[in-house]
Amino acid sequence: MQIKLWGVRGSIPAPLSPPQLEEKMVDLLVAASGKNTSTPSAARAFLRSLPMLQGATAGGNTPCVEIEAEGHRLIIDAGSGIKELGRKLMDGPCASGQAELDILVSHTHWDHIVGLPFFSPAFIPGNKLTFWGCHPHLKQRFAKQHHPYNFPVPLESIPAEIQFRKLTPGKKKKLGAFTVTPFQLVHPGTSYAYRIEHGGYTFVYASDASYNDLTPQHMEKYHEFYRNADALVFDAHFALIESFEKSDWGHSSSFIGVDIALHAGVKRLILFHHDHLSDDKRLQNIFQSTQNYLRHVAPNSTCEILLGHEGMELNLDG
Repeated sequence: MQIKLWGVRGSIPAPLSPPQLEEKMVDLLVAASGKNTSTPSAARAFLRSLPMLQGATAGGNTPCVEIEAEGHRLIIDAGSGIKELGRKLMDGPCASGQAELDILVSHTHWDHIVGLPFFSPAFIPGNKLTFWGCHPHLKQRFAKQHHPYNFPVPLESIPAEIQFRKLTPGKKKKLGAFTVTPFQLVHPGTSYAYRIEHGGYTFVYASDASYNDLTPQHMEKYHEFYRNADALVFDAHFALIESFEKSDWGHSSSFIGVDIALHAGVKRLILFHHDHLSDDKRLQNIFQSTQNYLRHVAPNSTCEILLGHEGMELNLDG
């Protein structure tokens, strides 16, 4: 399975503001003093020697994840990140209306569906888009986003063939090369995680979830669903104290993610759904403190912590 993240932010798209960009450039210029940056290759080498979010950015698009295996593609969520994914897909069968795409929907809050009206393959006749989710009235939820008050193109006027299909929590479904199992999370309006299996490897997407009862009895169902995942995309929207102070917001923290990953035997924990108010510097600090926490509570653990960022790619087969 090949995984690519196209959007990692939560709540609302969060592009770098001009002051944020200026601050990042100032930091880079100071760090580059005395370094060899006289050629493009030398400059790139210098940037790659820095902490990840000092030389780059996490990105500002909201959730969208692409999964590929054996020529089949799954897309999870249609946040603003799906726009750039759509542009890439137009280099293939999507451009000629010969593509079939399966899109899993965690839930229908705006940040997870706002990109659909700008998803280029949807506007090519002949393409077939199937949206899969556990919520009732899934079609109506998307149609409201396309009401003339909100967007000028009604859902029924989109040229591609669009279907909405129901999934059942806890019940496996075969989608192309993948076996998909949904799982209910705690989030306002209810969100669903997805366990995706192929060729002996497991990827779990678990965005938009809070864990307000951390007793072993309550957490066991999560540990079992995430068990031995090769990669777990985890809602780390808040700092630890915020996740308790705003427990009814339906989001979690990276430290809770570490505890869950350790109990469930997760191999890679991917921090995701970053707060739109967290700039790159704050995200880098969260990432470093989470690594420190893992080293403190489980110094011999082989679990790898990764900070989700746009363009991040994982090959679970390798």
